[in-house]
Amino acid sequence: MTTLASRLLQDDVSSLPDWSVAAALNAPDITLPVVVSWERTALGIGGIMDALGPQDGAALLDKVQALASTNAVLRWGFRALESSGLNLSFASTRAQFNELTTAGVLTAAQRDALFALSRRERYPSWAEFYNIKVDARAVGLARGAKE
Repeated sequence: MTTLASRLLQDDVSSLPDWSVAAALNAPDITLPVVVSWERTALGIGGIMDALGPQDGAALLDKVQALASTNAVLRWGFRALESSGLNLSFASTRAQFNELTTAGVLTAAQRDALFALSRRERYPSWAEFYNIKVDARAVGLARGAKE
């Protein structure tokens, strides 16, 4: 178990004043795993054309439109796409794109280009990663100061 007291013993923060330690432990930490979030994105036909280019975008849209005539999921997804309402932040929407990639309708590079419209990556802070509130007071208390 990682505790604030044990973290304060490490060389990078051990000699810093309490407020500097708090700032350091609340700053993004590139040694920690990336946190991925999905921003609400209303994808439409124009977004497909812009992300993939006019030729590849049009080819993909033609393929999906043809498949939509026999697949209810694609039919309704295509209708949402036509009204700029296909939301890439939904796991179910991304799963549909993954299935299209597996089926060879969409390349992995095309899928990734579309996902990039909604995917956000960031590094968490040490405090966030370990779910520990870190401010100057908490640092002082962890170092043994009296309250």
